[in-house]
Amino acid sequence: MKKRFSVMVVFSVLLIALLSFAVVEANSTADKPVTIVNAADVATLDPHKFNGMFTRSVGYWIFDVLVMNDINGQPIPELAESWKRIDGNTWEFYLTKDATFHNGEPFNADAVLFSFERMQSEGFKNNNAIFYETPYQEIKKIDDYTVQIITSEPFDDLCWYLGRTFIVAPKYYASISPEEAAVKPVGTGPFKFVEWVKDDHLTVTANPDYFQGAPVIENAVIRVIPEASQRLNELITGNADLAINLNVDLAESANTDISRLVSYQSLRKMHLMPQLNNEILANHKVREAMQYAIDRQTIIDALLAGSTEPLQSTVNSPNNDPSLVPYTYDPEKAKALLAEAGYADGFEVTLQTTAGGFGNDKDVAQLLAQDLENVGIKINFEVIEENKLWELLETHDHPGLMYLGLGTYNLPIKELNTFYSTDIDNAGNYVSAEFDATIDAMKVETDPEKKKELSYKAQQILWTDMPWIYLWRLPQFQGQSTRFDLAPYPDGYIDIWQAKIVE
Repeated sequence: MKKRFSVMVVFSVLLIALLSFAVVEANSTADKPVTIVNAADVATLDPHKFNGMFTRSVGYWIFDVLVMNDINGQPIPELAESWKRIDGNTWEFYLTKDATFHNGEPFNADAVLFSFERMQSEGFKNNNAIFYETPYQEIKKIDDYTVQIITSEPFDDLCWYLGRTFIVAPKYYASISPEEAAVKPVGTGPFKFVEWVKDDHLTVTANPDYFQGAPVIENAVIRVIPEASQRLNELITGNADLAINLNVDLAESANTDISRLVSYQSLRKMHLMPQLNNEILANHKVREAMQYAIDRQTIIDALLAGSTEPLQSTVNSPNNDPSLVPYTYDPEKAKALLAEAGYADGFEVTLQTTAGGFGNDKDVAQLLAQDLENVGIKINFEVIEENKLWELLETHDHPGLMYLGLGTYNLPIKELNTFYSTDIDNAGNYVSAEFDATIDAMKVETDPEKKKELSYKAQQILWTDMPWIYLWRLPQFQGQSTRFDLAPYPDGYIDIWQAKIVE
């Protein structure tokens, strides 16, 4: 009896030990930082200098805005709990009293006014679309938790633009240099900044006092891994929870016992952007020739798994003009157009791309280059870093053609404003007085049907003028670990505050 008791005691102790070990293992898995692997690093951590989708994604982890846009592009409350339109030109916003900056500074109307003033100052204004794409006029403090934004003309889409106006801690940002602001961010967001080692990793930790609720994820690390195959390997070996921009030919390999493939059709419109300050590319017949030189469907089938289709407009569905049809593949017509343009023997031009910024962009761009060379256009092929690409776009001085994707929006006025003569995203330097006038009218039009008519007119102008060589919407391929669950956004943002850890 005693011996049996001793055996049972020993067995019980072992069972408890095993269960304890299992609990420790489960806890260690839950506590393990979420690791995200991406091809490129963020460009800056100064929210008023953000460019590029990934940099802005990380920005939303650390900073908040007055009004956020949901997955369908509709405005939802963030630092502004509610708002109303006082008259056609005046909007009043009622601020939350629950938010606090990571350094302890209070969030209030003074922080909003300081942020707007900073965004409008020298060196920042061109990065913040609300000041050059809308009839924004001024912002006023009504009391500590109420502000008014006034436009010079009625503008129905103001709240959408507030989704990119990041609010910063006023005392902190007034006291630091621009260099410090670029590397030491302080916001009210769901995550606090911990460390950034450029081109290696960036670390954030949960803000337990976040006014919209503490994140499920306690710690997150972004690691910079340029090669898609290496990002995939980190995922399938358990060293990463989210692998961004996987190559389509490797994407299915993300499906393992510990990981899975997540694919979706993004809103990003891929194109070749010609530099219209280049005399040859400014020739309309040359651009038309390039439209017909590209065998879009073959490239889609060969390198994009047939998972997208040629663009039908510069505006995403369902707001696109249905009368527009994709350009077809007709290399003989392309050659004839080049001859009409005075380039029967072709010409030489640089084509730039990144290696991983848009999936397998290097491979795709090489096929695009081959199609152009097949009609007599000699291509100087150049692969550049993703942040260099955004820098060239911001300065509007890329030399020839650039393969990239823009327009990750579902708001026609924003998608179209990319081509406005003074817009920062108009990196090809397209200028059309008729187009600008159409957009000016569209911005202040309040009748939905008339606004739609103006949108269609603007789309038709672009389809005819060809400031881009139109390609397709980018299909996205990501890998997620089985413990990590995040529904993809069609605009490409990575919102880890919405992510879940699956136990």
